Amino acid sequence: MPALPEYLTRTLLENYGVPVVEGFFVRIDDNLPDELPEFPIFLKAQIPGATSRKKHGLVRKVETRFEFDSNLDDLLSPGDRGQADGVLAAKGLDLKAEYYAGCMLDFGSEKQLPGGILLFSTEGGSGVEGRSGTLVTIPFSLLSPIKAEDIVKELAVIDTLENPDEVAVFLKNLISTFIGYRLTVLEVNPIGVLSDGSLISVDCRAEFEKSAVKKAEKYLFFPPGLKSSSDLTPLERVVELINNADPAGTGFFRQNRETPPDGALRVATNLCGGGGKMLWEMTTGSRTDIYTMNESDTSGGLSAFKSYRILRTIFAQKGAQVLLLTGSGMAFQNQHHLAAAVWKALRESPTPLPALLRFGGTDEDNARELFERVSADLPVQVKTYPAEIFPNAMVDDIEAIAMDTPPHVQPPPAPEGEPSIRVEIPPGNIYFYPEKWNSEEEPPSISACPTGYLLWNKGKLEINPEAKCIGCLMCETASLLEGNGEIRIDLEMPAEVD
Repeated sequence: MPALPEYLTRTLLENYGVPVVEGFFVRIDDNLPDELPEFPIFLKAQIPGATSRKKHGLVRKVETRFEFDSNLDDLLSPGDRGQADGVLAAKGLDLKAEYYAGCMLDFGSEKQLPGGILLFSTEGGSGVEGRSGTLVTIPFSLLSPIKAEDIVKELAVIDTLENPDEVAVFLKNLISTFIGYRLTVLEVNPIGVLSDGSLISVDCRAEFEKSAVKKAEKYLFFPPGLKSSSDLTPLERVVELINNADPAGTGFFRQNRETPPDGALRVATNLCGGGGKMLWEMTTGSRTDIYTMNESDTSGGLSAFKSYRILRTIFAQKGAQVLLLTGSGMAFQNQHHLAAAVWKALRESPTPLPALLRFGGTDEDNARELFERVSADLPVQVKTYPAEIFPNAMVDDIEAIAMDTPPHVQPPPAPEGEPSIRVEIPPGNIYFYPEKWNSEEEPPSISACPTGYLLWNKGKLEINPEAKCIGCLMCETASLLEGNGEIRIDLEMPAEVD
C-alpha cells in the first residue's frame, strides 16, 4: 500500500479537527516564510515510506538560523534513503507526556464484516516492548462512527490516564479521518500532551489504496509538482511487472537503500497488511541490531499466485539472512492459500531463506498445519506462530534461525510440454499428468479446488466455464500431499529473480 508522508497526513488530520504542531513544508527552490517559528525547530525529511527517521538522521533539532539553513540544504539533497519530497519544519514543544495511537483496517473474514481497529497507549515513541502493557485495542465500525463516550469506557482499563475525555475526543477525530479518507493505516506517534492537558499530533503517517482515493481528493494524496520515482531497483521493477500482470490486491515492495550496520541481522520481510507493517515497525523501530532489507505489503485479497511471485522476489535479495512474514492477525487473505504460496516459494527458489511465519486470519490453523507437515523436507528451517503471538516474540527468535550464508539450491525443473490449462488472470499454467493418476476416482487435487473450476469427468480433467481460477494453489498442494503429483503449476518469473 502506498505510504503518505507526514506533511500530507497532517492535512488529512487537520480537516477532521485533529490538532497538529505548527510548521511549514519546504521543497527545493521554495522561498522560506518571512518569519520562522521560534527556535528550537525540528526539520523532518519527507520521504514516502521512510520510517525510524530520527534514527537515520532524517529528523534534526536546530537551535539557530545558521543550523536551520545548513541542515535544510542537507536534507533536501539526495541521500541513502532516496530523494525527499521536501522538508517539514515543525516548532519544538515542551511536552508533559507522549501517547501513541494508530488505526488499521480489519479486512474481516467469512463470519465477520470488515471494520477498523484502534490501538492506544500512554507510552509513545519507538519500541513495542515499552507500551505492550498499556496497549488498548478498540474495534470500531466503518459505517457507524464510535462515540467519544464509548471510547472513554474502553480507556477505563488504563488507571494512570489523567485526561480520558480529552483523549477520547482526539481518538474519535482520528477514527473519523481514517474512515473519511478510506485509509488502511493511520498512526500518530507521538501524541504530545501539553502542560494544560491538551493533545497535539507531533508525528504522523498514513497508508492508503490508490483505488480508494476519490477524484476530488487526489490533490491531497498526489499533489502537483512532485517528481515521479525513477530510482527503482531491478527487483522493484520486477514487482511492478507482477502488479501490471496481476493487478488484484496489494503487492508493494521497496528495498532499503542504506548500508547495513556492522553485525546487524539482515531481515527480509513480507508484511501482510498495514497492521503487519505497523506491528513490525513498533517492534524494531528503535533497534540497531535489526536491519530491515525491504518494506513490503501483500494484502487486500491478492491471489496465492501473486504472493508466490513477490515472495520469490523477496528471497532474491542479496545478503538477506532470514525471512519474517507476519500479518495483523485479522487478514482477509486466506492464510491457507498464503501458506501454500510460501511453501511453493521455499521449494522453488534457488535462494530460500530460513523463515519465521505468523499466520493470522481466515484458515490460519490449516496454514500452520501445512507447515507442520512439510517443514522437515525444506532446505531451510521454518518456525510458525499463531496470530496471538506479538512480533516482538518473533524478533527474539531471529538470531537463532538466521543464516550467515543461506543455501543456494537447485530448484525442481519446470514442467515440460504444453500446459493443460492456461489461466490468464491471475496468470499461471496448470499441468496435469494423467499417467500419475490412472484411476476413475477423482484425485484429491481436483476435490481441493474451492471454486469448482477444475472438474473430473470420467477419468479426465476438465474446466467449468461458469467458474473461475482464483490462483489459490490448493490443487497443487493437495496433489503433492494427498495425491501422486498429478498436478503442477508453473508461475513464470523474470530472470532477475532466478
